[in-house]
Amino acid sequence: MRRFLGSLALLIAALAGGQSRAVQCPALPAPYRGPIFDASIQLWSTDIEGLMENLAPTGVKRIALFANSGKRAGGPQAVDSVLAAARRYPEQIVPGAPKIGTIKHENDLPADFVSSTLAAVAAGTYVFIGEILYTHGDKEDSTPTPMGEINIDPLGPGTERLLTGLRGRDIPLMTHWEAYAWERDKPRFDKLYASWPQQRFLLPSMAYGSPSDAEALLSAHLNLWGIISRVVDGRYDFVDPAKQAKLGPSMSDDCGALRADWRAVLLKYSDRLMYGSDYLTRARVSGDTYPHIIAQFRAIAGQLPPDVAKKVAWDNAALFYARH
Repeated sequence: MRRFLGSLALLIAALAGGQSRAVQCPALPAPYRGPIFDASIQLWSTDIEGLMENLAPTGVKRIALFANSGKRAGGPQAVDSVLAAARRYPEQIVPGAPKIGTIKHENDLPADFVSSTLAAVAAGTYVFIGEILYTHGDKEDSTPTPMGEINIDPLGPGTERLLTGLRGRDIPLMTHWEAYAWERDKPRFDKLYASWPQQRFLLPSMAYGSPSDAEALLSAHLNLWGIISRVVDGRYDFVDPAKQAKLGPSMSDDCGALRADWRAVLLKYSDRLMYGSDYLTRARVSGDTYPHIIAQFRAIAGQLPPDVAKKVAWDNAALFYARH
C-alpha cells in the first residue's frame, strides 16, 4: 500500500508539471571526500574565530585569506586581523595583501596602494596579492557605482609600477575581471598576461565566463591560473540583465551533473585550476552558507577522476601558494 501511494504521488506530481529528482535526474557519484585548500577567502570583518569555526566541519584544511580594505567592508581592522590570524594559525592560513575595491584615481591604481603593497611584500608580510577589481559589474547585493561598473585599465602606469616592483619575487596577483565585456576587456588582459610572462596571475571565478572563454585564456597564457569559485554555483546576479546574459553557465546543470564542456576544461587544465570559495566573511552571511558552498564543490569534484579532483581541491593550491 505504501509503495502504491508513493507511486501515485509521483504520478500526480508529474501530471501537475511538478519535478522530482528521482524521476527527472540520474544518480550522481559520491561527493569528493578529500581535503580542500580554499584558494580564495575574503575577510570583510574581524571575526576570525567565526571563520575558523565554519571551516572545521567542511574538511577545508587550509585557506588563502585576504582582507577587503574598503571602509564599508573590513577596513584596516580586517587587514590587521588577517595578519594576526596567519600568526595564530600558520598551518591553516596563507595571508594575502588586501583587496582594493572601488578605485577612484584617474582610472588607475592609486600610488599609495602600489607603494604600501610593495613595501609589505618586500618585508615578507604577504604570500600573494588579493583581488584588484579591474572590471566589476554592479551586483544586486552591493552598493551600485555611478557607471554600473568598475573599469580600471590593467595596462595603466599603476599596474606597471606594481608589476615592476614584484619582478623576481614570485608573488601571485589576483586580477578580477568579468566576461560581460569580452570584446573590450580580453585584449587588454591578453596583453597584460603576455607582457609579464614571469609573473603568475590568478583569475578569480574564471571571469564568470564560458568554457570556451576559459579555454581561450588558459591555452594562451601559461602564467595564468584559474580559480573556479563563483562558476561552481553561479551565486552572483548582476543588476544589469544585459551583463548577466553574457556570462557563461555554471559548471553543473539543474540536476547537479557536471556539464561536459566544463568537464573538458577541468581535465585539460587540471594543473592550473584550483577551487576557491570566494567566501565573504561578514555579519550578514549566515553560518551555514560556507558549508553549503563547499558541499556544492564536493559534489562537482566527485564527478571528476580522483587524481583530477585532488589536484583541483588541494594539490594545485598547495603548490601554488608554497612557491615563495
